[in-house]
Amino acid sequence: MSDSSSDSDDEEHGPSKEDCIREFKKMLKERGVAPFSKWEKELPKIVFDSRFKAIPSHSTRRAIFDHFVRTRADEERKEKRAAQKAAVEAYKQLLEEASEGIDSKPGYQDFERKWGADPRFVALDKKEREALFKEKVRALEEKVQSARNAVITDFKSMLRECKDIIPTSRWTKVKENFRSDPRYKAVKHEERENAFNEYIAELKSAEREVEQAAKAKVDEQAKLRERERETRKRKEREEQEMERVKLKIRRKDATSSYQALLVETIKDPKASWTESKPKLEKDPQGRAVNPDLGQGEAEKLFREHVKDLYERCRRDFRALLSEAIAPDAATRTTEGGKTVVISWSEAKDLLRSDPRYSKVASKDRESMWRRYADDMVRKLKQPDTEKPDTNARQQQQRQQQRRSSDPPRRR
Repeated sequence: MSDSSSDSDDEEHGPSKEDCIREFKKMLKERGVAPFSKWEKELPKIVFDSRFKAIPSHSTRRAIFDHFVRTRADEERKEKRAAQKAAVEAYKQLLEEASEGIDSKPGYQDFERKWGADPRFVALDKKEREALFKEKVRALEEKVQSARNAVITDFKSMLRECKDIIPTSRWTKVKENFRSDPRYKAVKHEERENAFNEYIAELKSAEREVEQAAKAKVDEQAKLRERERETRKRKEREEQEMERVKLKIRRKDATSSYQALLVETIKDPKASWTESKPKLEKDPQGRAVNPDLGQGEAEKLFREHVKDLYERCRRDFRALLSEAIAPDAATRTTEGGKTVVISWSEAKDLLRSDPRYSKVASKDRESMWRRYADDMVRKLKQPDTEKPDTNARQQQQRQQQRRSSDPPRRR
């Protein structure tokens, strides 16, 4: 194995160096040199091959060997992938050739019985063969289904062109109209009625959709009208409430103004509504004819005002009784032996000179005097220890008189 041999003569008279290297690698591959194998282990397999000796340099042989075993694993993988790809393509070509039989939808076992001896069949393992077979069957089924769908679509287009077909039409009644149409003939006999029924179902579905859309539109319009009605009613309620508040304020103002007019104009508690009404209506401010004050309300306020005036007169008359018929006067007797707490005529003579007397109606004077006189008599009969202080009583009467002389409060 000496490195002393010369390369020059071989290069002049034999194959080129590149050819020798290529043949040397081919020899290593043919002799089954494994990836990452050792030189010493593989040397007995290759040393007697003429292609071994074609490389005269020992170092060159070793370098080529080392490179070969380092790269052999990658090359084997590439070769295996290439072989696998070629086997798959060959198997697919076999499936294409057998597609007419597959189109009739046989099982994998039937396909295997027919093509199992073909080298392209046995080149792949069973798992890959079955997977590719199923994939091909699916592709063919999709192709067939796509073709059927196209035919059915054309058939339905033919039906759609016929305006006489409605959701209630029957196939037996209309099929005679299409026998000459190639789209009719393109569909298998057993599929025509099914396709027609599918088209009728589509018509019914479209009709339902139109009805539902129309109903939805009607419902939406009804809801819109209801919302508008509710909005309008709410707005009317708000306006009515606002108007009611405004009217209430106007009536309150009108009532206050009219009560002020009554205080200014009507001072006689015996005044009548019939006689006072024209006088009140002459008010330059128009307070008696305010449209916000009803006719009945004006009369009611007038009578309340007159009643307040008369109550004031009654209070003044009671004050007059307290002032005129004091305890000492009650005990004095007249020439006829009468007292002012026993005889109304005596009391009347004592009171009639005071203007507070005449302001009270005659029917009320005696009854008020009687109640006062009875009360006075009871007090005179009480023991002296229970009699109230005379000065304190007189002071109280004067205060009561001052209060009664105050103008009545406005309501």
